[in-house]
Amino acid sequence: MSYQREQQIAAIKQAIEEEVAHDYLNQFIDAPYIDEDRILLLISSLAGQPYTEHEVKQFVATAMLIQIALDTHEKVTNAKENQKSRQLTVLAGDYFSSLYYKLLAGVHNVRLVGILAEGIKSVNEYKVMLYQFDNSDAETFVGHLKKTESAIITKFMQFFGSQPLIRLSEELLLFNRLLREKEQAENGKRSILFEALNKMAYPGDGRPFEQLPHEKKRKLFYICEKYLKESIRALQAAAMSCGNEMLSERIRLLMGRYGDATRLYAEEG
Repeated sequence: MSYQREQQIAAIKQAIEEEVAHDYLNQFIDAPYIDEDRILLLISSLAGQPYTEHEVKQFVATAMLIQIALDTHEKVTNAKENQKSRQLTVLAGDYFSSLYYKLLAGVHNVRLVGILAEGIKSVNEYKVMLYQFDNSDAETFVGHLKKTESAIITKFMQFFGSQPLIRLSEELLLFNRLLREKEQAENGKRSILFEALNKMAYPGDGRPFEQLPHEKKRKLFYICEKYLKESIRALQAAAMSCGNEMLSERIRLLMGRYGDATRLYAEEG
């Protein structure tokens, strides 16, 4: 990745961090995750278009804040949190939502507001499907997970006429989400993916993933690895058809890190 593009990503990330910083909230909830790959995809979709650097920054930061707000609201479903943390997480999500409206007001683009609102509606619909997974199979669940991750960016790219990047974006965001779900399960944290795989693989067990015996957990990790490998193949194919060398370079780096992590996990397991 070029130094100029790295600087652009860093500047947008810093601007988002400054927007979401809140001393009181930070005492009780984790700082929101800001996905640099998502920033890179959004920037790439605006490359070559007649927008100023300030407009690009505002557009990308707006889409990122929407995603952060949606991700923050999703954390409320974690039953392990105490009531105050849950309430503050809801408020944080609402607060982040208000920030993207503020940014959108600054770029004076009413049509974009409507398009992104459609994306928010889609995300919420797919999240309902995720949490009603009792009658779903694993492939359907992973498909809903992909749409949940990519609905905002898909609407964004459709609006700005960057359809060739949509498939790559969907596959990259799904791959990253699957990796995060796997890491959360490995670290004893809540994973909606492993909760779903647990119910599908062991419908009569009733125990949460954390309480499963080693062999049952190992089977679920094996299933997760299967979908990660399928995701890798789809991502590589999308990168080849996209023709964006900078994004292809980023994907090669991710593949290398995934391979290292897989070898380490096999050695430790």
